[in-house]
Amino acid sequence: MIELEELLRVPPALRPLFDDVNGNPESGYMTRQQARYVLEAYIKRRNLVDTRNPRNIRVDHLVCDGLLTKDETAKLTFYPRDKLQQRLQERMILCTRLTVPGNPPVVRQGRPPTIDIVCEKKMGNKVVTRVMGLEVYGVDPASLAKELRVACASSTSVDPVPGKKTVSVLVQGHQVKIMTRLLNDRGVPTDLLKVTDKSGKAKK
Repeated sequence: MIELEELLRVPPALRPLFDDVNGNPESGYMTRQQARYVLEAYIKRRNLVDTRNPRNIRVDHLVCDGLLTKDETAKLTFYPRDKLQQRLQERMILCTRLTVPGNPPVVRQGRPPTIDIVCEKKMGNKVVTRVMGLEVYGVDPASLAKELRVACASSTSVDPVPGKKTVSVLVQGHQVKIMTRLLNDRGVPTDLLKVTDKSGKAKK
């Protein structure tokens, strides 16, 4: 089964704050919970809790530099603790660790790429289903095309995608359900599949 794990990376503006409490992991990546622990450790180390209201945090220069805007820095002395944690989560760099069976884990910046399934009309009323973006998840296009040809009792083809270092697998007919099932069987979660229906046909 393909495994996806959301990770965070510390942006340059926040590195001094994380370094202050030895919060930068050797791998360069951490979970959201670990990031929250780092900020709490910094608040405790620098004694930033408002004694009159523990829900507020006194903002020092590292908090201002890493988490606040220029206007906020000029106007504010304290900032709500929960909103500061929320701001931290927003400022961290989102990454995804992708583990495909048989391959070493790969970390990519941003959310995981989707596999695009598109149904569209070709040459009049002829409907085809095309899938792109298979390679990143270790799905062999030729093998999928062969299995689709049998499962759908339709012709298939594997074609290069213009301007991209990838190929598409095309099968005749509206074959989203079968395509989804075959990809699920290969360990691809359904939420990684982006389906676009341009055919105007009822789903089969």
